[in-house]
Amino acid sequence: MMAKRIFLNRHIAVFFIGCALGLMVASTSACGTSSDSKAESSIQRVIPGDRIYTTEDIEGIKPAGVKIVKKYDVDELPGAVDAKKLIYNKLDYEVRFYASHEDAVEQGTLYADSITGDDAVVIGDEVLWEEGEKDRKKCSRAAGTPHSGCSYSGRYLEYVIRGNMILFCEGDESSQAFENCSNLLTLLEPA
Repeated sequence: MMAKRIFLNRHIAVFFIGCALGLMVASTSACGTSSDSKAESSIQRVIPGDRIYTTEDIEGIKPAGVKIVKKYDVDELPGAVDAKKLIYNKLDYEVRFYASHEDAVEQGTLYADSITGDDAVVIGDEVLWEEGEKDRKKCSRAAGTPHSGCSYSGRYLEYVIRGNMILFCEGDESSQAFENCSNLLTLLEPA
């Protein structure tokens, strides 16, 4: 276990150094920044912190228009202590809470990567966590095509790990999804 932690700590350190270098040379790096998009460069994928977010934090931003529309059973989601589906500005979000930032990174990243991006796994036997599966996919079809002609893709193009929380964000492209994440995360900042 100690060797695994040392390896992970080195991996995280290399990740953050790579992100810093990527920002300095304005090239694509592991942190999801790119010189092509202001939105992507303004937000990091992994934001370390000791703050422990809870459902109460989401409840606290309801006056800004955030609605919790579904609670997921996390019994089969490794390390997770809670998960919710949210709607904000007519867009879907999913938020997952873990006991710590380390748990979110170590236990949540694989599951987050699997349902985001252009290669998201949102249908079939390869879906890692089936709870809420239908909420994580969207139907794309040509005009005039019947519903059975759906081509399913991932609803959430990006995610951000902040403290003990993983936030999944909808958007038509990666930069827009990161911008939507940023908009919601701003509401959670102390006034």
